Amino acid sequence: MALKRNIFLGIALIIAAGLLWGGMGTAVQYLFSSNESFTPLQLVTVRQLSAGALFIGAASLFMPGRMWSIWKNPRLLADIVVSGALIFGAHYSFFESIYYSNAGTGAILLTTVPLFCGVWYAVTQRRMVSLAEIVCFFLAASGVMLIVTDGNLSELMFSPLALSWGMLSAVIAAAYSIQPLKAIAKAGVIPIVAWGLLFGGCFASFLCPPWTISLVWTPSSFAAFGFIVVFGTILAFWSYMAGLKYVSPVMAGLLNCTEPLSAFLFSILLLGDTLGLAQFIGILLVMANVCLLALAKGRR
Repeated sequence: MALKRNIFLGIALIIAAGLLWGGMGTAVQYLFSSNESFTPLQLVTVRQLSAGALFIGAASLFMPGRMWSIWKNPRLLADIVVSGALIFGAHYSFFESIYYSNAGTGAILLTTVPLFCGVWYAVTQRRMVSLAEIVCFFLAASGVMLIVTDGNLSELMFSPLALSWGMLSAVIAAAYSIQPLKAIAKAGVIPIVAWGLLFGGCFASFLCPPWTISLVWTPSSFAAFGFIVVFGTILAFWSYMAGLKYVSPVMAGLLNCTEPLSAFLFSILLLGDTLGLAQFIGILLVMANVCLLALAKGRR
């Protein structure tokens, strides 16, 4: 019974992360469309440095021993540095994919994350992907495609650069779903996520030094950026990594298809987009994917 509760808790946490990341996507879209001073690399740099510093500062007030003890463990610290590099790589390549195509194309390419996770486990642990996971992969991919295109595939622009950046983002995101798990088991979710974000910002700073960034701030852009940092980064990453304590990276990737669903719903509420028939069918497919996963894991 306790195991079943843990599974459903993990599902809820992963879905919450997807919803928060979807809201962040809407905020990012708003920043890029309303403020020309923001570029993908600049936004990734400022976002990760701000989120990492804020998360570390807040967590240090409540658990200073756990937050700073990682510096006494070189192996653990090295794992967190690698985790930070993966955080930066996944988000920078995702933003570049959007830059060379559109958000819909980027979302479609990210549906391959659970596939890469499944291949990794099949090779390293001889764990075959289950039939339920295969069915859910096609449900999620089909649903996301309908949501972001409304059934019009001409909206997807698979240019070579967009495809390259998007697939790179999916591979790195899959690696990030697997790599920090041992470190989380040792130190907990909060230290790994907080320091990983800050280290990711440090990696970004090599390509985009913070002192060279010149942004034009308005009340609305500041509010959007605040949402990106607090909800779309700190809370979303904590929720996702906490969920990985209870569900597999493959399942997490399948559940994370709620991200484009959330982004679309936020765009309807805040940006005035409308809902088409194909998009409604896509939403039903995504929800069917979530329900099927929950039922399959609950029985197991």
